[in-house]
Amino acid sequence: MKKTKPLKQLATLRGLVLAGGSSARMGRDKGSIEYHGVAQVLWLQQLLAELCESVYISISPKLRKMTPYRDLPLIVDQHSVKGPAAGLLSAWEVFPESAWLAVAIDMPFINKTLLENLKKGRKPNSLATAYLHNSGVLEPVCAVYEPHARQELVKDIKDKNVSLRRVLEFGPTTKLPLSKSRILTSINTPEEHKEACMRLSSNN
Repeated sequence: MKKTKPLKQLATLRGLVLAGGSSARMGRDKGSIEYHGVAQVLWLQQLLAELCESVYISISPKLRKMTPYRDLPLIVDQHSVKGPAAGLLSAWEVFPESAWLAVAIDMPFINKTLLENLKKGRKPNSLATAYLHNSGVLEPVCAVYEPHARQELVKDIKDKNVSLRRVLEFGPTTKLPLSKSRILTSINTPEEHKEACMRLSSNN
């Protein structure tokens, strides 16, 4: 009788709030903005804590002593690469065997169900699990990255073409349909912030 191979176990899932950007277009730190009655970074931390083993905030060195970050579990960007890839690579330096549910700081419309579906959609042989926009583009900053995706990012560093979206596109990636693309809207300017607050207020 032929023996069946044991199923590969999923890695421990940890949460990562990607808050290392400069917030230049917003004119103030996006993590400190309140959309839900508390600073955005605290709100995302609370959402992720319900689904993950532990949650960390990915920040640039200049933010580590600022309120509200200084009392939170931080992972400071240690890589010279730019963008959210730096945060994820730095997180793997601390927990190399973990998978990361990574969420950008500037997405106030995210909810628990959206994140929960990413967790449930994970597959052992996928590099990542991500939402597919109606446009056909995969969303890189609200996604789960498995430990073996790290190798792809490191390889991209050598090729000088580091991109989370590139990792998703070359996969294998578990793709989840996204019924409402606006739920993953990034808020980057004061005008967009005003509109987002109005949308959230009308939904309450």
